[in-house]
Amino acid sequence: MSINKLISIKNPIVDALDDLGLDHDKFIPVFTRWAEVAEKEIGSWAQYEIKRDVIPITNCTACLPSDSVYVQIALLGDHGTDCADLMNRWCGTMNAQTNYGTINNTFFVVDVGSSQSGESIGYGTMPYAIQDNKLVFQTNLDGQSVTIQYLRFKKDCDGFMEVGENHVNAIAWFIKWKYYFRAKKKNSLEYGQMNMSKQEWERECAHARAQDAELSLHDKRTLTAHWNDPFSGVGLFTGMNTTLGGYYSIW
Repeated sequence: MSINKLISIKNPIVDALDDLGLDHDKFIPVFTRWAEVAEKEIGSWAQYEIKRDVIPITNCTACLPSDSVYVQIALLGDHGTDCADLMNRWCGTMNAQTNYGTINNTFFVVDVGSSQSGESIGYGTMPYAIQDNKLVFQTNLDGQSVTIQYLRFKKDCDGFMEVGENHVNAIAWFIKWKYYFRAKKKNSLEYGQMNMSKQEWERECAHARAQDAELSLHDKRTLTAHWNDPFSGVGLFTGMNTTLGGYYSIW
């Protein structure tokens, strides 16, 4: 499987600072904010990391963690943060699909037995909505807890967001575009630099999105093997006469 490593967002920030010939300490705060805007605009499912947490319920609401981006799975009750097996068993895979349908708009209520295997002796659902980073239930569950599995942006040891290696150029061009755009008195050279940076940002942004959507080398090899298999793909059938006359068409 091909690997697109996550690296600190400081890399495109430093690249932009060096290209513009600016002082690092002075511009890093505002450049960091612009870089995060650019990264969220590009968007990439691979940049998130899985986190589990137990959050208390007050009346009908439960406040989600401040770094949460997407709630994947939830179980009513305190099941601890080391409950991956339980969640995978009753809530399926990363897509949160189960034999009972999707659970994107309901929580599972699982009554877990005392056995080490975690056998469940009952289950149900609890409808909810998300408003202002809070889970809002239809009934009062004050004093209870809910265990969630959610996605968040991965950060390095210094608290900087991590991004895919293929996003570096796009983010650097976005920062340079914002820098020239912010200049109060622009001369013709700066106007040209601003427009060029904007064009490069749009091109590199589209390129980064395309790379994010590329199949892995393993998937490409598998797809090619199936496509050229005479029993499942085009293979030997391409361009051959069939018993019914004419040529075989895959369409």
